[in-house]
Amino acid sequence: TIHACNESAPFSAHSDGNEECDDVKHLLNPLSLSRFIDHAYQKASDSLLDLLLNKYDVLSSLIFMKKYFLLDQGDFFVDFLDAAEEELVQELPNVSQGRVQNWLASSVAKTIEVAPPRTNSQENNTASHSSQLASSLRFNFKKKSLNEQLEDFHRRGNGSKKRSNQRNLSGFEALELDFESVPFPTSLVLNVQQIRSYQFVFRQIFFAKYVERQLVHMWTDHQLLKQMMVTIRREFGPTLSLRRRMIHFIQNFVYYMKFDVIEPNWRAMESKLRAAQDYCSNNDANNTSRESFPRTVDDMLMEHNQFLICIVTQCLLTNSDLIKTVTKLMTTCLLFTTEIKKFIASTKLHEYHEITRVERSKLRHGKGSKYISGAEFRAKRDERIKRCSERILGELKTPTYQHMIRRFDEVFSTHLATFMKLLKEDHGSRSNAHLANLMMQLDYNYFVSSSISTKE
Repeated sequence: TIHACNESAPFSAHSDGNEECDDVKHLLNPLSLSRFIDHAYQKASDSLLDLLLNKYDVLSSLIFMKKYFLLDQGDFFVDFLDAAEEELVQELPNVSQGRVQNWLASSVAKTIEVAPPRTNSQENNTASHSSQLASSLRFNFKKKSLNEQLEDFHRRGNGSKKRSNQRNLSGFEALELDFESVPFPTSLVLNVQQIRSYQFVFRQIFFAKYVERQLVHMWTDHQLLKQMMVTIRREFGPTLSLRRRMIHFIQNFVYYMKFDVIEPNWRAMESKLRAAQDYCSNNDANNTSRESFPRTVDDMLMEHNQFLICIVTQCLLTNSDLIKTVTKLMTTCLLFTTEIKKFIASTKLHEYHEITRVERSKLRHGKGSKYISGAEFRAKRDERIKRCSERILGELKTPTYQHMIRRFDEVFSTHLATFMKLLKEDHGSRSNAHLANLMMQLDYNYFVSSSISTKE
């Protein structure tokens, strides 16, 4: 590996004739030979660890993975979805994968550009390595959902197959980040199996954040109804209550994955790798500190593997019952936002607000024939509010709308009750602290328990 990186050998067993004689003695003495081999291994391991952590700065590559695969870079997510959302809501056969790839490259380029300028040769080398990863980043569109992919992964040994009648996924459900290639020697740390773990977590967080985004957009639409709440509050109350419960669930679930799972595990791994960097930089081979950090390449790889095992497990991806239930919850939220979006469009609420905005502009800046008085503006606005309120109230009272809201409420409450029950059972049997954190956040002040008991 060291020679493949164009580095000189860190340890030479032969440098002069006297050492050749010593080598013969080593061969004749098993104990001396064992010490000689251990010493050579340690020198080579120290050199390779220094090469990976300092010259090639593998930690910067892991930071890149955290930013994009674990969606730590918020501006990347928002910029990409602003461009690609309309394309990704379509079913997979209708998605233009070339356009999505171009939007990905554009969003990554924008977020990479905001990095601070590099000042020395080591940082320049690091930037070059990160740019190689960025240029190699691409999207795959999987034909199987995350649940199906996880099931295949966990039962890959027995070769059983089911589910021949697969539905078409949307672009959001099928999206997966990948690399065309990973530069050497970073590929020692980011091999195929480890990248697959990042991909599982990416698909989970990406879909959850998309659902959260849609619910927040629905909340924004509902703010346009404030002026009409006196008239429609009673009939619209169940919709607002269900939206509030859904937002409470999805925001706490996203917070749990990002700040209760990924962030603490990342901080623990990062501190150990930085300690190992200092250890290599100072050439402190005689360091007898009891501080735990990787002292060999194997230790470093094990730390990274342990990080991935922790986040995959704690993001519920190894528990098929929990991941199926949470997927049902998120899908229910997404379907609900779609139906409410259709309802808002049918009320022409945005058209009403656009007319009000234009007339307000005339009130403030209009001259001559374009001018409108304050009394005239208020009269027209109140008349529109009255007509719009009556139209919305009529829609809210229809049996079709009321049945839709009741049905969504029943389905969401059922799935949420099942999810909380599974969390409690899993926490009780395995004493998983991370599940206790999730339960506490979802049921803080008995918010979820009270809402479920009310429905029952």
